[in-house]
Amino acid sequence: MAAVLHVQQRRRLVEEKNMSASMSSKSTLVSSIISGLLSLVLFATLRFCADWFNDSQLKVLLGGYLFSWLFILSLTCVSNAEMIIFGQDFQAKLLPEILFCLSLTVAAAGIVHRVCATTSVLFSLVGLYFLNRISTKYYSVQVPTVDAPAARKGGKKFK
Repeated sequence: MAAVLHVQQRRRLVEEKNMSASMSSKSTLVSSIISGLLSLVLFATLRFCADWFNDSQLKVLLGGYLFSWLFILSLTCVSNAEMIIFGQDFQAKLLPEILFCLSLTVAAAGIVHRVCATTSVLFSLVGLYFLNRISTKYYSVQVPTVDAPAARKGGKKFK
């Protein structure tokens, strides 16, 4: 009787794990689609209002700030798409993903104004710092430390 209950508990755990994996992949897919659409809408809006951003220095800085949001949204889209393709444990790295999204953002901001491109880099790096802090707070795995055995004092060796 106990063996039957144990088998049923194992089946329930496996089913719950499979269900949570499918739910997380669905939420990752939805997040990737929403961030991709928002980044396209934001780029189109910023490109459409390019003349307005050229009116004053404060508006140019505002444009750089908004383009940094384009960077954050595009990085979220790319990272979530890679998590869907390569598995839930996949993480965005500096070289391919972050530099790719940052270069696209700088190129898009450079179309509007050169100073927008410069300020978007600065704002994007600040945003990336805070994204890294949030992700390490919620997703880092705590590894327990193992105490080393105490070193023996004295020179006697046992045979």
